[in-house]
Amino acid sequence: MAKKRGSVSPLGNAPGSQEAIADSNKNQIESLAKRLKLEAEKSKTPLEDVLSHHLGVVSVGQSKIWTLKSGQKATFTPVTLSYEQLKSNTVVTFEINGREQSLLTEESLQDLSTLDDQQFYPAIGRRLADNKIDVLDGSRRRAYVLDKGGTINTFTMLVTDDEITLSDAKALATSLQSVKEHSLREIGLRLERDKETYFKEYGEKLTQAELAKRHGLSQSKVSKALQAATVDNDLISVFPDISLLNHSDYKILLSTQALLGDQLCDFTEDLKSKANELKIAKGLIKEDLKDMLSKLIANESRSFKPSVDKAVVTTLIKFENKDQFARKKVKGRNFSYEFGRIPKQIQEKLDTAINEVLSGLES
Repeated sequence: MAKKRGSVSPLGNAPGSQEAIADSNKNQIESLAKRLKLEAEKSKTPLEDVLSHHLGVVSVGQSKIWTLKSGQKATFTPVTLSYEQLKSNTVVTFEINGREQSLLTEESLQDLSTLDDQQFYPAIGRRLADNKIDVLDGSRRRAYVLDKGGTINTFTMLVTDDEITLSDAKALATSLQSVKEHSLREIGLRLERDKETYFKEYGEKLTQAELAKRHGLSQSKVSKALQAATVDNDLISVFPDISLLNHSDYKILLSTQALLGDQLCDFTEDLKSKANELKIAKGLIKEDLKDMLSKLIANESRSFKPSVDKAVVTTLIKFENKDQFARKKVKGRNFSYEFGRIPKQIQEKLDTAINEVLSGLES
């Protein structure tokens, strides 16, 4: 009697078969999602009711239809994510959101403490092709909830499954983000990204005047923001809340950076330990702490004495004549060979050998 055949993939164990099956399953999910939305509309049943009853997805409020910058309409459906869903299924795209996530610290998010009890406004997001949610507005709230490590159980969002252009996404994010203005550095980083993208696409560099027009900023603001973007990340990380830094602060940081040069890394390591001591000992409010840190940086940079790297000397060969020597010196990234009282014919051979090696590098 023949055995009953089970469900076997026609791809078998061929190379790439598992990826193909996964892609096929994703396509089926997308098809089912579209069909679910269509059937809900036909039955005049709110989509959030269907999701809640059959899939356990909790919704809050009613869906909203917004007209985007291009004129396209998009439907945003309210959903509530668990902490784990927020952690694994949401992302923030800096080019769109404009908020540098690495700069969001516990101190810079203190004004969001009401989230411990209630979230008054939902974040806004768009569904990506991989089914993750790209947070257009509310990335600070997202960071606050994630930083709490699960003590806040839920996070509400308005999410669109409609495909919207990058331009519309940027415009929507900009129009929504009015609670806390982006820092001068974040604006500068966004301008730098725009310059890079434009150059890759058109092979031309954007002027500050063109950047100002594209982003609706004054040329003065563009100039200051671009300067702020050039400050070293390690130096910036000393401050718990960079939104408090103004143009004068960035000028001090840039001067410090120029003064210290290659020694900046050693300086910031030393500075961070002193800054931590200052935070713990003084118990200052953010504004006063920022002022004290700025003064500390200015004072420390003037008195900072970098460690002097000694050259490492290696003897290449020992001669019986004490006045003769052949050695190599290495100091940092530089190295040199030194010879004393070497016969001319040996010098010529060394010159030939060096030239052969260097010509090989050129080719």
